[in-house]
Amino acid sequence: MSADGRQPHVLIINDTQEILDLMQELLEDEGYRVTTSLALLDVAKVRSLGPDIIVQDLLFEGTQELGWKFLTLVRLDPALARIPLILCTAAVRTVKDPEMAEQLDRQGIRVVLKPFTIDDLLTTLNDVRTAQSLIDQATAGRED
Repeated sequence: MSADGRQPHVLIINDTQEILDLMQELLEDEGYRVTTSLALLDVAKVRSLGPDIIVQDLLFEGTQELGWKFLTLVRLDPALARIPLILCTAAVRTVKDPEMAEQLDRQGIRVVLKPFTIDDLLTTLNDVRTAQSLIDQATAGRED
């Protein structure tokens, strides 16, 4: 449960139905509310879903370009920019490239490399929820 007593909402975007089904079942068993998508969504759709966390793959339609474009659009959208992003990918070489790793870190995008254990994913989800909660508290303190 989140601080306000509701289930955290995770949006999972992956182009493999079996991965979506598995992640949905695992996360729902852990108390998350889960929405899945086989395709990248436009930012208006993501806004309307109102996820607390987005977990997405990088590779769509055989290329990384669409995954990067989605990440960039989410980070540039004022309503979505604060939502934690977790990149769940097998593109090890890409995300470990020092320049790319720095860019991901600068944008606050966490990475879970495939293959991963459920504990890896749950730990990362917990870490981003905790970090977001601290950010929200600090922001609320400034608004008072």
